[in-house]
Amino acid sequence: MTADHVEATVRPGEVRLRGVSRKFRILSEQNATLKEVLLRRRRTVGRDLWALRDVDLDVEPGEAIGIVGENGAGKSTLLKLVAGILYPQAGTIEVGGSVASMLELGAGFHPDFTGRENVYMNGSIHGLSEREIDQRFDDIVAFSELGEFVDMPVKTYSSGMHMRLAFAVSSHLSPDILLLDEVLAVGDEAFQRKCMGRIFEFRRRGGTLLFVSHDAGAIERVCDRALLVGGGEIVADGPPNEVLQHYHRKLAGQRVEQADAGMSADDEGEWGTREISISRVVIANEHGEPVRRFLSGDPIVLEVYLECQETVANPTVGMSIHDVDGKLCYGSNTRLSGLVIPEISAPTVVRFRCERLPLHEGRFDVSASVHAFDESVMYHWIERKYSFAVFQRSSGIGLVDISGTWTVDDANRASIGAASDPAGASRLGD
Repeated sequence: MTADHVEATVRPGEVRLRGVSRKFRILSEQNATLKEVLLRRRRTVGRDLWALRDVDLDVEPGEAIGIVGENGAGKSTLLKLVAGILYPQAGTIEVGGSVASMLELGAGFHPDFTGRENVYMNGSIHGLSEREIDQRFDDIVAFSELGEFVDMPVKTYSSGMHMRLAFAVSSHLSPDILLLDEVLAVGDEAFQRKCMGRIFEFRRRGGTLLFVSHDAGAIERVCDRALLVGGGEIVADGPPNEVLQHYHRKLAGQRVEQADAGMSADDEGEWGTREISISRVVIANEHGEPVRRFLSGDPIVLEVYLECQETVANPTVGMSIHDVDGKLCYGSNTRLSGLVIPEISAPTVVRFRCERLPLHEGRFDVSASVHAFDESVMYHWIERKYSFAVFQRSSGIGLVDISGTWTVDDANRASIGAASDPAGASRLGD
């Protein structure tokens, strides 16, 4: 099959891969100097590594696809092939419409150019005229929050400043397809939330998103489909929660045997390596009393009890809340919240406290996890085993309790009263 990367009969925002393969030559021994090459004439020893092998993929316009997998699985190579940065050794890639990408920190920036010059250079590379860049420039700088630093050389930027500028440029190009590779790995929490808002805005406009991330919560919030890539192949393709479960089991290396863990048949949704294990999760009120029923707006506390087989450094404890249909309502962990746990070597309790539960009414399930700080190892995951119910405190419908109030200004109240009551009643509701 002939390798190719084309824009063909696909719709704007559509991506189609057929039999795509890409390999790299890995050199295990290299001649160090020209002298060695000429005198010793040693042949370089190497091997071929298939980053992707015979991959088929269809992405519909407007889809948001999260891509997960271990380091070296082929995730970034897949995005670079779609972007046209790399070309396949075999297969065809068809891409419809314009593509913007943010694949490597600082990629596409000239270090000696200022931020301003790099904005214009990147814009022109993506087909924008100087006038179009002029119209968007102030918005790009405002979003990046670089201020006067936009006129400093990019080589003087921190990694966070690189990310701010790169994301600001990519997200203001209005592409049909946006490719993002670990864009939230650097930068402060406030700017990460700002980026997430921009991603949602891009999705609302109908853009297609391919999003590589190790943040399971971000993939569940943003994406309607997920891919697990491993060994150069697509191992799993489906709803994000199912693919992420598959991925977490893969990270654990093997499913924990129920007999070894002393678990009952009800513990089927658990897996992990168990250097640290979750002995129980308690859903409690503000006084620490275990409860399963709350009024909307009540305080709620989630207590995660941990046991350990050995001392583990820098673990991360997390939780997520889903509704009965499996929709993610909220997820968080200690790392995202800025809480660093130096180590765990004895029984430990980690608490998550919410002063005002914003859920309106319904039944909700809680998942809990403890994993390595870089998410390379899942110590223990418990999938939606714990539940609680919320009952509405005020009027309204829906999943979230906003508890707003209605008012009518005096002029409208008088006119409505006169129209509804010929006798001159001036109060609503009489």
